[in-house]
Amino acid sequence: MKKGIFITLLFTFCFALVNGQVVEPEKVVKKQGTRRANNKIERGVDKGFDKLEEGIGSLFGKKKKKKKAANDESKNTSENNEDSNRNDGNNSNERVEKQVAKKPDVVWNKFDFVPGDVVIFEDGPSLMEENGEFPSRWDLKEGNVEIAQVDGENVIYSIEHGTIVPYLKNAKEDYLPEIFTIEFDAFFGTGYSGRYFISFFDAKNQRCNNNDRLYVYVNSLTLGSSSTNYPGKSKGNWDAVGGWRHISIAFTKGKMKAYMDDTRLINIPHYEANPTGLTIQMEKYASSDYEKYIKNIRIAKGGVKYYDRVLQDGKIICNGIRFDVNKASLKPESMGPINKIYELLQKQPDLNFSVEGHTDSDGDDASNKSLSEARAKVVMEKLIQMGISSNRLSYAGFGESKPLDNNSTPEGKANNRRVEFVKVEGIAASAKPNTSGNSIFDSLDRKAIDTKMESLPNGNIPVSNQSGILLKNGTTIIYGTSDGYLGKMEVLDVDESDSYRLTVKYVTYNDDGSVHSKSDHLEIGGTYTCDLDEGSTGDMTRSEEDFWLGRPDAKTTTIVQRENTGFYVVPN
Repeated sequence: MKKGIFITLLFTFCFALVNGQVVEPEKVVKKQGTRRANNKIERGVDKGFDKLEEGIGSLFGKKKKKKKAANDESKNTSENNEDSNRNDGNNSNERVEKQVAKKPDVVWNKFDFVPGDVVIFEDGPSLMEENGEFPSRWDLKEGNVEIAQVDGENVIYSIEHGTIVPYLKNAKEDYLPEIFTIEFDAFFGTGYSGRYFISFFDAKNQRCNNNDRLYVYVNSLTLGSSSTNYPGKSKGNWDAVGGWRHISIAFTKGKMKAYMDDTRLINIPHYEANPTGLTIQMEKYASSDYEKYIKNIRIAKGGVKYYDRVLQDGKIICNGIRFDVNKASLKPESMGPINKIYELLQKQPDLNFSVEGHTDSDGDDASNKSLSEARAKVVMEKLIQMGISSNRLSYAGFGESKPLDNNSTPEGKANNRRVEFVKVEGIAASAKPNTSGNSIFDSLDRKAIDTKMESLPNGNIPVSNQSGILLKNGTTIIYGTSDGYLGKMEVLDVDESDSYRLTVKYVTYNDDGSVHSKSDHLEIGGTYTCDLDEGSTGDMTRSEEDFWLGRPDAKTTTIVQRENTGFYVVPN
């Protein structure tokens, strides 16, 4: 009887323990979640059954051993680790999400091609080549090629699987220098339109010497195990439109790069073979429903870095800045040299250039001079658009008057068609104030101002920035006003302590050259406007304003030209 009562009490005690443990998880659920609640319930049930087993064991003289404290600690530690891992996992996920959400700041120079300095082989082909004849500057390895005209230009036309090599006296020798560039334009039809194969040896006169082929597709390049599509093109060998592709190849002491239009697609750091010549093969069969043309082929020898050229010669000669025929519009491949000039100007803030255009002797003198000026101006404006201050650049054109080479060969003409960047002294490089009279300012009358404006860029003029005052005393600026008058002004002072107050002397001329207005001491305060027609500053209507001193922050000040006005810095 006593045993029955004891067992009944023991079961009642165990279930009380279980119920007590169930109540506690309800509170925990609100804080920790269902899983932890269930774990505690299970532990409560286990303890209840442990008590029950101990009671039953004592009845039969078999007392169950208690679990070691170490086991309990191990279990608790395991649970804590589990909770910790869950929390760490959540934190880790949050960190991953944050990392994914933050977009990296990527800087990638996708086009760094700079053509060689000296052209050693050039073929347009010339307009003197006769349609239907074999191109005179080439030799045939196999197939059939002839001269044809496409959109008014002579091209080399592959009738059937044409394979050609340059026709050179030294063709059996290694005629590619240690540093060289190769360029050409290749035509592709719509859809699938075959390939071009470029071999870096003369297949008719030289051994292969383990040189790989460059495979040129409509939207991709392949050299050895390296293959890349042009950005945005999913199919390398198919295109809905096709058209011309400009291919550029640069070899520099074992490093091989290849480009399509404005993007580098191949970059091999260690090209194992020794390039010795050039072979161009055009995949075209009699049954093919596409055509294959090439033009503007050029091989050039590499040379000295741009900055070293400035130090040695005081100028940089660029044969790689290209324009459309008889036009001043830049071709995409021109951006390689222009990017290098831009980088040089960024790194050398005291360097200033006169951008000077030159042509070959084809055409008349007057047309060539005008064309060279227009091309030089376009290059200068491109650099200004990229962020170079307008007061560091000017331009000029000399036509055919200053040849570097003869005009009797295609290579000579190619070397004469160039853009030069000639080092000049300018505002940024001139640190000496001029307070004793400016000969440039004094020498300018209305006619001279009108003439100079044609060769100088106009735009806003920096006065100061975070590094200090940029517009030096003695600087001459010429201008056109809102009322249509021309004039000149000389910087007398920039007062950093008074919000970069600008003091100038100026003269504004009538159309007949007489003085419209003038002052030997005109002050323009920071953020103030100025009317150079009347020589006034401060409050005025917008139509009367010629410029104002813009100040976006405490250190930066700029002469901001207004509508229908123009301001030009005259180089010292």
